[in-house]
Amino acid sequence: MSASYGGGDAAAAAVSSADSFGFNAMKIFEVARDCLPDDRKRTQNLVETKDDVLFVWNSKNCCVLTLNWRAASVKKDEQQKYQTLIPSAPQNFTVEKILPSTEGTFLALSGPRGLSILELPRRWGPNGQYQNGKECIICRSYNLDEHLFTENPNLEILQIRWHPASPTDSHILALLSDNSIRVYDVDSLRHVWRVGPTPGLVNGGHPVTTSLPSPSPSPAGAAPGHVTSAKLAYLSSLGDTAVDFDIAPPRVVSSATTVNGGSDDTMTKTTTIGLSSRTTMVSAMMRDSLSISSPVTTDSFVKSQKSDNGKVEWPIVILRGDGNVYILCAGIDTDRPKLQGPISILPQVEDNYGLDSCSLVVIPSLPPTIIIAESSGKTHHALLLEEEFPSHRSFSELDSSLVIYPSEWYLQVLETVELELGLTGVDESKTYTCPIHLKRDPLNESRYFAYHNAGLHAITLDFTRQLMQFVESEEDTSDRYPLFTSQSRAEYVVCTKALQNMSSNAVLGFALLQSPSGFLLQLASGQVVTLDLISDHNLIRDWKVKSGSKSSTGTESPLKKLLKDPFQDRIQSILKSGTTQPILKLDKSSEPTPQESFELLTQATRMLREHYFVKHEKARQEIERRVHVLRLLKEQQLNEIAQLQEEKQQIRETAERLAENYEDICDKQNALFKRAQEVVRLATLRLPKGSFSEKKYAEMIEKIGNATKQLQRNIDQARQKITAQQVQVEQKQKAYNERIVVLPKKQEVIIQQIIGEMYTQIDGYVKDIKKINNMLNLA
Repeated sequence: MSASYGGGDAAAAAVSSADSFGFNAMKIFEVARDCLPDDRKRTQNLVETKDDVLFVWNSKNCCVLTLNWRAASVKKDEQQKYQTLIPSAPQNFTVEKILPSTEGTFLALSGPRGLSILELPRRWGPNGQYQNGKECIICRSYNLDEHLFTENPNLEILQIRWHPASPTDSHILALLSDNSIRVYDVDSLRHVWRVGPTPGLVNGGHPVTTSLPSPSPSPAGAAPGHVTSAKLAYLSSLGDTAVDFDIAPPRVVSSATTVNGGSDDTMTKTTTIGLSSRTTMVSAMMRDSLSISSPVTTDSFVKSQKSDNGKVEWPIVILRGDGNVYILCAGIDTDRPKLQGPISILPQVEDNYGLDSCSLVVIPSLPPTIIIAESSGKTHHALLLEEEFPSHRSFSELDSSLVIYPSEWYLQVLETVELELGLTGVDESKTYTCPIHLKRDPLNESRYFAYHNAGLHAITLDFTRQLMQFVESEEDTSDRYPLFTSQSRAEYVVCTKALQNMSSNAVLGFALLQSPSGFLLQLASGQVVTLDLISDHNLIRDWKVKSGSKSSTGTESPLKKLLKDPFQDRIQSILKSGTTQPILKLDKSSEPTPQESFELLTQATRMLREHYFVKHEKARQEIERRVHVLRLLKEQQLNEIAQLQEEKQQIRETAERLAENYEDICDKQNALFKRAQEVVRLATLRLPKGSFSEKKYAEMIEKIGNATKQLQRNIDQARQKITAQQVQVEQKQKAYNERIVVLPKKQEVIIQQIIGEMYTQIDGYVKDIKKINNMLNLA
């Protein structure tokens, strides 16, 4: 399944101005234009962002220019000052890529011939700048393995990645052209992992050329210290050189080792993100694994490791030039990781999905999505799934010292997107190829970007949303799997190459902005393109679906539905192009030749005839059809108006007649009512006794009189009882007052004895006191 460049999100944001954030007018890019690198024909990445900090590499002065772009965009009237970060140790190589660490503590400066780590200073102050806005800051920097590149003139760095599980935010992985990945902790080399045959040890382990040993000892598993151009060229011709790598979501491995016949057989039990069944029908392989798997953060993996004695592994997905994919299962402290591969790619094709692969990126979806790009402009979207019955046999590939294990995963390719590298010229048989660099959107798992010598593409994946809905569904969906019927959408946002023979305006820097969402593109001509981005296109699509479902209630006729929809929206949908024209940013340093100008004009004319004039003709036909329908509708409405006028006159005459009859009936009814009242009055006067109401009133008065008498009798009885009770109370009170209390004789004698004893004691005490007083007076 393939998708060509088409309508998407970023084109809606491309307004008349190609600088939505106003970065071209900032002082930092005025300085950057004067300090562009000498070699500007290849795609580089000299611009990066981390949160609200913008990093720009100054190739002329070999320093980093930084700016708080969010504060600068808010304070448009005041020119926000940029800062200059000067490395303490100068670089002996040309910097082609800068990459901030995960937490923004370090900044990696990378080039084909070296790698340097810059330690970023602390930030404080009202504008969130480094060291409260100091203009120039000398930062500590570390040049890694300078001697290695000095002794190996053909050795190059192909890719660098910061490790997401670094506890100090200082571990960086570097892929070298000798099929090795070096792990550094700032300036110290921690590990050297081999990911392919070593140059010089091919053809069954026999060296092709001799090599000199490195003067410094290398860690276990390190590649030889000297690599000749013949060795690298030999590997490159075979496609055995790794060209890119990325780090997939982690997994926890619990291992138990048993000895069998003198050899160690390790049985592993893994908890990972993936699927557990293989089938060529993608819609039938999702339930088993997704029902037991869930996204896991680094903290949860560390806790699981402590509790279950497990080991956290980060699968490192490695891409080779021939399109083969390998996985290196390694933790951050693994000395000898296990290399698995090559991974089976389904469905199988003859060219193995490209023999000129150049880049790879892992999107941490569920399951992980692997994007593989070729230099021809093709990108393959595949899911990384687990093998149901993985093999346990290992083998060696060209190099007898390198053990490669069978893979526990396989790739299921869902679609292939073919990107257009430059505008299509008159001669479509000629194709332009160039390396494609991939970068995923950290805020949207359904989108990634591809930038290259011919511009920038934004690719939106639709199947990730279907997978997420499938996983988050609480209902039993075991019999309903996602079918992936919709194609991905690729949009050519910025084009820097119009014709095949014209020089390209290569991309020198591409960075994504957050809050607000957007991107920044720096071109070789010094131009800066900034556009707004929609954070998540699914929100707009869901809103349209919900609003459409609410409005469509019941069945409506086609004519009513046609008239209900706004005609302006109908015409806009017809005129809406199925293809988006990118923002054209060409190199203005050289004027195009008359032949190139003619080809560009021919291409634009062909585009207008094939994609625009046809839609205008269709819109004209739609307008004529609408006018014809409206004329017929007008005639019908005029006829109905005439009929309604006649019916209105008839209804008016009938209403006047009914009103006259109603008035006559009301007069007769009032006369009859008055006569009935008079008859009732006369009949009442002639009655022999009182009326019924008078009888009822008399009976009620009699009942009230009887009840009053009964109450009077009850009151008299109560008064008599109260009088008798008062007499009894007075008698008892008088008897209580006259009562005399007399103690028994025995108690009286006892009390007298006690009083006598007390008197005797008191008399003794008085005598003692007098004696003491006399003694005191004598003294």
